Amino acid sequence: MATLTNNIAQHYRITYEAYSKFANGINRCGTISEVIKDLRLHLKYLLNYHAIRMLLQQEDEFLFLSAFRNDISCRIISKTAVLAFEEQLLKDGVPIKTPVIPQEILKGKLSLEQLQNPELWAWSFQKNERKVLVSLVADENTPFAYGDVEILKLVTDCLEAKFQEIFLKNQLAEKNASLADAYKTIKLKNGKIREIVENQKEVIKERTREIVQKNEKLLHISALNAHNVREPLSRIQGIIQLLEVFDDKTCREELFPKLVTSVEEMDVVLKEVIEMASQELVKLKAEKI
Repeated sequence: MATLTNNIAQHYRITYEAYSKFANGINRCGTISEVIKDLRLHLKYLLNYHAIRMLLQQEDEFLFLSAFRNDISCRIISKTAVLAFEEQLLKDGVPIKTPVIPQEILKGKLSLEQLQNPELWAWSFQKNERKVLVSLVADENTPFAYGDVEILKLVTDCLEAKFQEIFLKNQLAEKNASLADAYKTIKLKNGKIREIVENQKEVIKERTREIVQKNEKLLHISALNAHNVREPLSRIQGIIQLLEVFDDKTCREELFPKLVTSVEEMDVVLKEVIEMASQELVKLKAEKI
C-alpha cells in the first residue's frame, strides 16, 4: 500500500514538473504557432489521451484546438461547426462521460476499432465570462481518470489565458493598423485640401489683379471721357445763359452757330464714349467665355 501511495505521489510530482515546463513555455509564446509547438513538446507528458478537442469562445466564433498526439492544429470555427454534445454543454454545463463517441471527433485520424473500450470525457469551464469546452477520448490502454481532471483544468486555464492574450494583441494590432491607415488617409486628404486652398488663393489673387487692372482702366476711361464731355457741355451752358442777355439778332448770328458747334462736338464725344464702353464690354464677355 505504501509503495502504491509512493508511486502515485511520484506520478503526480512528475506530472506537475512537466506542467511547470509546459506553462513556462506557454508564457514565452507570442503566436498561435508557438503555442502549438509547445503543446507538441509537453502535452503528451501531462495527460493520457487519444484525442483532445478544445473550444474557446471568441465573441460569435470559437477558437478550435484539435490534438492527436503530435498532430495538433488550431483555427477559428463558427457556431455551426459545434457538435451536438458541445451545444448541450454550452446550455447546461453538465460534464459528460460516455462510451458514445461521435465520429467527427476522430476526424478520420483515429479508428474506434483500434481502441479498447474507449470513452468520451467532456467539460464546460467558465473563464472570465467565457466558456471553454474540452472533450477528451481515452481508453483502457491510455486511461484517463478523475484525478487527472485537475491537471486538465490547469492546462485549460493556461491555454485560455494565452489564447486570450494573443487574441487581444491581434485585435490591438489590427486597430493600430486601421488607425495608421486612417491617419495616412487624413494626412493625404489634408495635403489635397491644402493644395486646393493654395490653388484657390492663386485664382483669387489672379482674379483680384485682373479686377484691379480693369477698374484702373475703367477709371482712366471715365476720367478721360468726363473731361472731354465737360468742355463742350460748359460752353453750351454758358451760351444758354447768354441767350437771356443778348438780343435776337446777336443770338442768331453769333450764339446759335457756337451752340450748334458745341452740340456737334459733344455728340462726337458721346459717340466716342459709347464706342469705348462697348469695346470694354465685349472684352469682358470674351474673357468670361
